[in-house]
Amino acid sequence: MTTDTQRGKLSRFDCEAIDEAIVDVVGDDLRTIVEYDEHDFNVLRIRDDVVEQLGGEEAFSDLADLLHSDYRLDFTQQELYEEMYGNLGVVRAFVVLMDHATIVRFVGEETGVYVSLEAGTPIQPVMDAMKGVVESDE
Repeated sequence: MTTDTQRGKLSRFDCEAIDEAIVDVVGDDLRTIVEYDEHDFNVLRIRDDVVEQLGGEEAFSDLADLLHSDYRLDFTQQELYEEMYGNLGVVRAFVVLMDHATIVRFVGEETGVYVSLEAGTPIQPVMDAMKGVVESDE
């Protein structure tokens, strides 16, 4: 795996525009971008040092499979939250803050984009950049 951006193949989002928008606002703090749906995922970008931190390509692949088994449920949870908080609008993202990374999962109706950032990276600029790309795709 390299830091080169791969082409999107699952998402209706413009994955190249997503990558460019996020890199513009966070630079080297971007760790990973993955597009996903209920059935599959596609790694668009991952830094080499992140693969090494996770124990190599095989360990990364195992972790990615495990993560997808959970993140594919985002679409069900999105519906649940929208029903519970109906007057607040549409769920656009889930955010997880960890000691060594921040994970932001942007969800559409059928596809999502997982973004991993260095811990402490400001989230709002990423949210704004992503929103600009996603809304232009709608």
